Amino acid sequence: MTRLTYIFVLFIIILTGCNKYFKPTGIIDRTEEFSGKNIWVSLNDKERIDGYTRIGNSIFGGEIACNIEPLKNIDTETFQVLAGTQYAKDKNNVYYPIEIPCIDFVDCSVCFYDRIIVEGANPIDFEYLDKDYATSGNIVFFRGELLKGADGETFKVIEGPRYFYFATDKNNVYKHNKIVKDADPSTFYYDDTDSRNVISEIFDKYIIGDKNNKWEYLPPDEMKKIE
Repeated sequence: MTRLTYIFVLFIIILTGCNKYFKPTGIIDRTEEFSGKNIWVSLNDKERIDGYTRIGNSIFGGEIACNIEPLKNIDTETFQVLAGTQYAKDKNNVYYPIEIPCIDFVDCSVCFYDRIIVEGANPIDFEYLDKDYATSGNIVFFRGELLKGADGETFKVIEGPRYFYFATDKNNVYKHNKIVKDADPSTFYYDDTDSRNVISEIFDKYIIGDKNNKWEYLPPDEMKKIE
């Protein structure tokens, strides 16, 4: 085989390889339509919300490329998404894209939902609170994973601006999925009238406190006590 022939054959293999992948068309993304309305929405054929896409009787999670298979063991007829939260459910489970691996092939790359079952969540009593926090009975979840030790009966999210992910229960103050040490949950607060707060395109700073302390909080992780 001559070099020119070899290059031509290789080009044909690559070209046909690219064309073999399943590439759905006509997908309608309805995320913005329902986001913030706090209602569970069923998907019709070729509709997408929060990266969940229904095609026929299958539900895909993330990008649909490189012959990625649909999500397994989903009950399509009862499957619903809470737009803008990434939480979904069917009659059997509650779902959240806990792990989104990405794979790069020679002629295709894709990021898809992998580990999605919210372990311990009951779709009957599951309740989304805000800021990626949710409860199911007395259990609390943050971004689809168990918030260990949190009390679902007394758990509440502290209202605040973007990047402000604080919550309390009868025992603790939480930032994301971590306990804030030395913080008193019964008196913890965020004062949006404090002149020291900064919210801008490049920098955010919030003043938070309780009966004993005040902190300067710089998202996502920096907290330091102030006078």
